[in-house]
Amino acid sequence: MHPRLRLSLNKKWNRPLHTGAVFLYDRGKVRMIQMMLREAWPEERPLLYEWGHREWPKNRTLAQYIEDNQKEEAYGTRFVLVADDGEVAASLMLLKHRPHLYGLGSIVVAPAARGRGVGTQLLTECLQMHKEAAFMLYSEIGTPYYERFGFTALPDEYQRYPQGICMVKAHLQQREQIMQEPIPDYF
Repeated sequence: MHPRLRLSLNKKWNRPLHTGAVFLYDRGKVRMIQMMLREAWPEERPLLYEWGHREWPKNRTLAQYIEDNQKEEAYGTRFVLVADDGEVAASLMLLKHRPHLYGLGSIVVAPAARGRGVGTQLLTECLQMHKEAAFMLYSEIGTPYYERFGFTALPDEYQRYPQGICMVKAHLQQREQIMQEPIPDYF
C-alpha cells in the first residue's frame, strides 16, 4: 500500500462518518473486513482520478479529467470507503443540487476490490447519510445495479445524454418535483 494512503487517525478531518463490515470471498473462504466511510484526503485524489480516468476517459487526457473533476468538487464532497488496513477501496462524489436533492457521481471501486460488495456498501452508506433526501445519478452501466437501491430511470422525455441514463431514488412527491424543475446536467 502507498504510505500516504495509510489510515492516520490523528488527522482531525479523518473522523469516520460511518463504519461497517464487508464480507469478502477470498480463495473459497469468507473473510470480514471493517470498512470506514469518510471524506477523501487531498493526497488520495490523484489515485482516485487515475481510477476514474480509466473508467471514463471520454477522449480526455488525465489532466483534462482531473480539471473536470476539480470543478465538480467545488459543488460537492468526494467520499471514500477505506478498509481496516487503510487501503482506499471505493470512492464517489456527493453533490448537493437543491435542498433535499443530491447527485451521486464518479462512483469507482478499486480494481482489486471489484465484485466483493464494496461498491454496494459505499452507495448504501452514502444514501443513509441523507435518508429523507432524493438522489440522482447518470448510469453508464444500465439500470439493474442501481434499481437494487431503489433508483428508477426517469421517463424518456427527461433523458438527454445517450451515454448515461438519468435515474432517481425518491418518494413519489419528490420525483414529481424533480421532473417539474430543470434536471441537473450530466455530472
